[in-house]
Amino acid sequence: MLTLGGCKPKSLYLHIPFCTTRCSYCSFYSEPETNWKGFREAYVSRLEQEIAVVVQETGGFETIFIGGGNPGSLTCEQLSRLLLAARSTQCREVTIEMNPDTFSEAFFPLFEQKLVTRLSMGIQSMDEEVLRQLGRNATLEDNLQAIALAKKAREQYGIDLSFDVMAALPGQTMQMALQDIETVVSLSEAGHISLYCLTVEEGTELARNVSKREVQVWDDDGQRELLQSLWARLGQLGYEHYEVSNFAREGNVCNHNLVYWDLNTYLGLGSSAASFLHSGNESWHYSQNQDLKDFAEGALFTGYDKEILSSEQLMEEYLMMALRTNRGIEKKHFSDRFLLDFDSLFSNTIAHLDPLWYNNTSHLFVLTEVGWMVLDEIVLRLCLQIPQPLDRH
Repeated sequence: MLTLGGCKPKSLYLHIPFCTTRCSYCSFYSEPETNWKGFREAYVSRLEQEIAVVVQETGGFETIFIGGGNPGSLTCEQLSRLLLAARSTQCREVTIEMNPDTFSEAFFPLFEQKLVTRLSMGIQSMDEEVLRQLGRNATLEDNLQAIALAKKAREQYGIDLSFDVMAALPGQTMQMALQDIETVVSLSEAGHISLYCLTVEEGTELARNVSKREVQVWDDDGQRELLQSLWARLGQLGYEHYEVSNFAREGNVCNHNLVYWDLNTYLGLGSSAASFLHSGNESWHYSQNQDLKDFAEGALFTGYDKEILSSEQLMEEYLMMALRTNRGIEKKHFSDRFLLDFDSLFSNTIAHLDPLWYNNTSHLFVLTEVGWMVLDEIVLRLCLQIPQPLDRH
């Protein structure tokens, strides 16, 4: 049973686990249309009621993000209900994800009524054959039409636009990947681009195809070379590389995601949604364990499993998240949060890292783009220095 325990989270995430079909690479929880058609209204009704309760308790949120799955599987009226339930005067950014094949002018009232301020769309590729191999419902024509519609929404209602592009895809060359970036940026003039390297996630159709050697994926060296080229091109196009996979023009960052990377508090509602909450000396996660049918039929706030975080786990999570950003770790903030001196704890380990991986001053520890390529290794080395047990909270 989910309870806030005195915490007033800064951000709200709503998970909509509905898709037309499932992409071959996707590991996020979603169900195809044949599985959710009869449960859509009941799912929305429970989510709407949970939102109303937490808004009454917290006063509202600074950012809201509706993701999936594909929120475009809901009607505009259903999405409006969820957003009206979550609305508060302090909210400064509301993002909604949409798939190109379901996006239409039918959703424009969300922008007109200022219920949504930011549209995030997964384009992934601008190559027809690559899209087919990924199992995408969207065709190249769908992508082109959706980008044009998104631009129209921005011109009419002043919303911010973000597009997701994937790289190191089966059958993709470096030139194709660079062309995808050029095409999406030139057509959309988006303020934000998310660039993700394909990851073969266990349990996906892609993983099964790779294991059967029906699909070939890029090796590590190839991915590294490709990312370096794509990162450089986005920089030339005027995008700041502010997080490993995210690029913004003119400060057009995703404020909701900054809450995650700062390890600030957020609440996730809906099937499979995750939360991070903190109150007093205690920090904890909630993870929603019900499938969409059980969620739709379940009582309010059931199915949320709570995990108390130790001080060691909290510090490990902070290192992992903060070092993803170009802001890195502010040492005074680290000391205030964990009651430990960053340099005393990690200076010996940092001295043995490749100097090309980081910038280290008396105030900040920040990874370079070269360091981001080996982010997991750096975080692991630092985490090994965390004293066990660490009772500081």
